[in-house]
Amino acid sequence: MKIFTVFTGGTISCSSSGGVLSPDDKNGYRLLDMACRAGAEAEFVTAQPYTVLSENLCADNLKALRGCVEGALAQGFDKIIVTHGTDTLQYTAAYLDFVLGTRDLTLALVSANYPLSDSRSNGLDNFIAAVRLMESGERGVFVAYKNTGDGYTAVHRGREVMPHAPYSDSVFSLGESFGFVKGDSFERNPGHNGGDGQDFSDCELNGSVLWLRAYVGMSFPKLTQNIKAVLLESYHSGTLPTSLSGLKNFCENAKELGIPVYLTGNQDGFGYESKIEFDALGIKSLEMMSPIAAYIKLWLLDS
Repeated sequence: MKIFTVFTGGTISCSSSGGVLSPDDKNGYRLLDMACRAGAEAEFVTAQPYTVLSENLCADNLKALRGCVEGALAQGFDKIIVTHGTDTLQYTAAYLDFVLGTRDLTLALVSANYPLSDSRSNGLDNFIAAVRLMESGERGVFVAYKNTGDGYTAVHRGREVMPHAPYSDSVFSLGESFGFVKGDSFERNPGHNGGDGQDFSDCELNGSVLWLRAYVGMSFPKLTQNIKAVLLESYHSGTLPTSLSGLKNFCENAKELGIPVYLTGNQDGFGYESKIEFDALGIKSLEMMSPIAAYIKLWLLDS
């Protein structure tokens, strides 16, 4: 089995010097050596389109990664592992799932909560789980990640991964994870609903999306024409402060500039009176999805 392996940086690539973690290109090959000694039977062909700490990820990096993966597909590779930083793992996973998820490939992103030299690191477990996923024949874009304390490595669909909770490196799906790896094999989760399979292969990141999260006393920026869409993230019950002048004035500003305003986090079953104002304010509720997936989706779409 041949696996095209893409190194992009992140903690999984880091070494420590003077108490500071920095990317070290040698660690990608160290990871492959560790995986082979742990029983991964594969031929790894490698690429390194860029190296960043993932908090510095930008649109140019995502586009370069897409180009690298599409180049691998053109060469006949259909099994691909991307090593990545954990901070922005969800963004890259959603992006690759949207633009490549309907292609005939198995792609898994893996990261690490600590450098590979640290005994607490889950980097090797995540990588081995990705190899097991390659062996299973499942198709799509995924994230393989073992949360601290779990006896298995979960496998998530790329567009379903939720944002991290503050101060936590744990990774969760919206709903059930796609599956998990225990021991030497991947097992699909029977509770997973299969996903929507929306195809954005003809789209690319363009323009700017403004993302605002609801909070008490929130303030709203003055919109400009360089914003192509606004994403509002609601409180947990799908609500926003619709009776306050700040939101009303903001939505009126958006209407004047022709900027669409979308809402993520809303769901049926919570009919609070504040929601009645959404239509009048021009707020369009998106279907249930990870907020990060909603952001990436709007970033891909033309306004």
